[in-house]
Amino acid sequence: MFCGMVRGQYIAGTGMMLQRRMMETITNNITNVDTTGYKKENLVSHTFDAVMLQRMNDDDDDAIGRAEIVSARRVASAPLVGPMNYGTQIDQIYIDYSTGAFEETGRDTDMALVGDVFFVLETPDGERYSRAGAFLVDGANYLIDAEGNYVMGENGRIYVGSGTFSVDSAGGVYVNGQYSDTLRVVSFEDNNALRKQGGNLFFSADGPAAVTGAYEVKQKFLENSNVDVGREMVDMISVYRAYETNQRMLTMIDEIVGKAVNDIGRIR
Repeated sequence: MFCGMVRGQYIAGTGMMLQRRMMETITNNITNVDTTGYKKENLVSHTFDAVMLQRMNDDDDDAIGRAEIVSARRVASAPLVGPMNYGTQIDQIYIDYSTGAFEETGRDTDMALVGDVFFVLETPDGERYSRAGAFLVDGANYLIDAEGNYVMGENGRIYVGSGTFSVDSAGGVYVNGQYSDTLRVVSFEDNNALRKQGGNLFFSADGPAAVTGAYEVKQKFLENSNVDVGREMVDMISVYRAYETNQRMLTMIDEIVGKAVNDIGRIR
């Protein structure tokens, strides 16, 4: 009885921690609803593998703490703790790379990408990738982002001069009517392999792949965040209610355990 109650407390506790982390993710999405090129984050969770319950009485000390898989024979013969799972945990943060709505700004330095491609930026940490095209021009007339990172072209940093410049749909940059360079854009075999650095920068250990799909550069446009505020608010309410449910369950089990210890123990 007490074993089941303690496990119930643990399950409720892990549920509360999961809901708290989900609330943080939703809050971060809502905070970045006006951030250019921001991609929504989703938290994916799963229950602990049932084999963990079966291994609680495992007498192999060398196996404790190792991420090895025990044989089917050993799992089948191990003592079962019970049918309940061992709580929930965070699996991963999934990023939604769907395209946000485009907004026309009229500024030459603003650019948006149509297609599954990314801008390339030169940063102090190395090459990084972004969908945020709210660029600026620095004192040396090079194109940079809001953090001062250089926008890269096929031949290096993009020079736009001190006057007007234009960018065609293929990314060609023209300064005073003369071709200067072409914006470098990249794609990836699997966007899920990308990792976020800050709100708008991404990096990949494997590096980019050759661009095979069609894409277009839209000058004087920006890609807005793909966050749906209405959906986020609905999710926030659901998460809050789930947290409250787990909290009430935890309190209820604690009261039952306390009554069992104080009242039943005294009667005996």
